[in-house]
Amino acid sequence: MKSFFFCFLMVVCSTQMVVGQAVFNNTGNWETAGNWLGSNIGDVITEDVTFSNNKSALINNGSTYTIGNLTFGNSDGLTINSTGILNVGASGTPKDFLAGNGSTITVTGTLIIWGDLIVDNNLSLNVSGTLIIKGNIQMNNGASISVTGSVQVDGNFVAGNNANVSISGGGHINVDGTVTVGMNGNLTGPPGSFTAGGCSEGGGSNFCSGGVLPVELLFFKATATTNSVNLAWATSSEVNSDYFIVEKSEDGLTFKTLSKVNAQGTSMVIINYETSDEKPTIGKAYYRLKEIDFDGKITVFPIRLVEFNGLRFTSVYPNPVDNGQNLTIELNFVPQYPFEVSLCDLSGRRIDQFIMKGDVEALPIQLIQGMYILRVSSPEYSSLSKFIVK
Repeated sequence: MKSFFFCFLMVVCSTQMVVGQAVFNNTGNWETAGNWLGSNIGDVITEDVTFSNNKSALINNGSTYTIGNLTFGNSDGLTINSTGILNVGASGTPKDFLAGNGSTITVTGTLIIWGDLIVDNNLSLNVSGTLIIKGNIQMNNGASISVTGSVQVDGNFVAGNNANVSISGGGHINVDGTVTVGMNGNLTGPPGSFTAGGCSEGGGSNFCSGGVLPVELLFFKATATTNSVNLAWATSSEVNSDYFIVEKSEDGLTFKTLSKVNAQGTSMVIINYETSDEKPTIGKAYYRLKEIDFDGKITVFPIRLVEFNGLRFTSVYPNPVDNGQNLTIELNFVPQYPFEVSLCDLSGRRIDQFIMKGDVEALPIQLIQGMYILRVSSPEYSSLSKFIVK
């Protein structure tokens, strides 16, 4: 009885090992069963896929596959046509792609690696479609990558000693995380072709000094004055930088654009920038700085909190205003009481009157040309503003 039970376990375990592995052992189409050992096509996430040496697979248009870990032997290749899709893993189930010596990947469709891309020796990436690596790129000592096209890495880029990355043909590698490179690493490619959120390297490497950071921010300051908030920042380097946006929020959650400032594009010297909030909010306000690259990548920097205790005032705009246009009335504080708003001519005759309950109000203008007076009053505050109707 024990012998039978032991044999039964051996059969079950053996079966599970076979089911969990798919081997591509013939050059040709991915969907052709004859190209796979035992005609077992790699098409489920519970199966790890391995390639025999010197084999190349083609995923045709309209084909979609999701697999487990993918391992290349030596001199293997993978081509994904324009509407073909390959997922190595899935959301919540990351799987890795280990590229052996002399591997080539050509993506005109979509390749998503939900785990890490591990480069054993040298790998050629030719991308005109979509290649996204949800995990990290890991390069062993002496490994190399050559890239044409765009590669997005959501994690980090980690390389050992003597790693080489070559980018050409308008290619670009973007790393949302950080770059960590060992000694004597070499990066070649146009300025801005390799961007990342941070960089550190060993002696003899040129990844960081080659401008891997799109923008290196020295500081971002928000300072209250008597009647405004000054906003200043400086960068020590910029690569592929299009413009900055300064945003403002009164609650720290919902931000609105305050101003836009053009960046330097590419610079390796310190650049100082400044703008101001000419309508500061009485009390606390939050300011946020964003940098936008030419390729649309956005970097968000830490928020600054400012408490403004200057004079309260009313802004009326546009001024002059066209007849039939809305006149905006805006307070630089949040009122505790409703305001009575009176519209008068220069003789003091009241033309209109209404209650303003918030800090911004739009007043439709139906008046003849001339100058008018707007009176805002409550138990806590009052003001007079003149405006012209064209």
